[in-house]
Amino acid sequence: MRKAVILLLLTLCGIAYSQAYIPGTSYFGRADYIEYIAGNLPLILSVPHGGNLEPSEIPDRTCGETVTDSYTEELAASIREEIMELTGCMPHIVICHLKRTKLDVNREVDIATCGNQFADTAWNEYHTFIDSAKAAVERSTGKGLLIDLHGHGHAIQRLELGYLLSAVQLAYPDASLNQAAIVDISSIRSLAGMNVNNLTHSDLLHGLFSLGTMFATRGYPAVPGIDEPYPFPGEPYFSGGYITGRHGSSDKGSVDAIQIECNQDVRFEVTARNGFAAASAAIFLNYLIKHYFPDLPETYCNTPVIGLPDDREFFIYPIPFGSSITVRVASPCQLNIYNLQGELMISRDVSGEEKINTEGLKSGTYLAILTSRGEVVCRCKIVKGSSR
Repeated sequence: MRKAVILLLLTLCGIAYSQAYIPGTSYFGRADYIEYIAGNLPLILSVPHGGNLEPSEIPDRTCGETVTDSYTEELAASIREEIMELTGCMPHIVICHLKRTKLDVNREVDIATCGNQFADTAWNEYHTFIDSAKAAVERSTGKGLLIDLHGHGHAIQRLELGYLLSAVQLAYPDASLNQAAIVDISSIRSLAGMNVNNLTHSDLLHGLFSLGTMFATRGYPAVPGIDEPYPFPGEPYFSGGYITGRHGSSDKGSVDAIQIECNQDVRFEVTARNGFAAASAAIFLNYLIKHYFPDLPETYCNTPVIGLPDDREFFIYPIPFGSSITVRVASPCQLNIYNLQGELMISRDVSGEEKINTEGLKSGTYLAILTSRGEVVCRCKIVKGSSR
């Protein structure tokens, strides 16, 4: 009853998931405890345990876990920036700025808030904002992925990916992992039922193109993955929590969810964290392209982004690109695109915002240079995605 009343109040205040949100804009709940940064990609980042606000109106919780997942807010911000650099677009992000001693949005409401009315309100805002992001994704692309971002303090320095399957269940033979009884409780049930390359559920958990394997290939060990398909008995492992269960596709819907518990080595030190964020951004995009949207580089987003890379005077997007790339310039420029051997592949004058045909370029990395009045105003690497 309490949840229903609070949700009704949120709806009356305009914080309902049917509201039209503008990509690139931050929306806040009561007292700014919860933040939703609207996006325009079929990717949602949830950051439940990185906050540090400790308002006196909410007493410290006396029930449940209270440890903060340090630097996960900073990590999410870096991932967002990297995705923007690569695509010119952005994921949806939902953040709890309250310290976990005050609120745990990754638990059922009674344990999450210990009965405090202000914490109750924030809890409902968090999940309503995720519902808003999911609704936007489903309207735009019909399906998508939610990454629930956490941090763990376990001794084994690896990522722990949670699909709502226990360590024991992950160790089942592939034939068992692919049975309906297991698939139906998985947080990627929708993806297992329909994906671009018709991969099985077990393939998606620990195969060559699983998320864990993609991370391991970039130098970030992960379980489950092809090298570590399941934790050994006695090894600590987080299998996914309330957010993954509520907002993934195990019950219904077409937005899948994966909990990622990040080890301290990829979070605590800024250089390592930024490196991991860059790798994560590329991996999430590749995961979406591989399993959900093979044509995603052609139409990363169709909605204008406000207050982001668009405000640059000279900008080239999306990256990776497909059959065309868009160049936005504040003054007339000369665009030259070279391959890595130094050969000039494209040369033309541009002004305002122009779409450049790149069908003649092979997949790979190129150097784009914009020159205005003899001065280089933009120099960047651009990547053409694999043809399909």
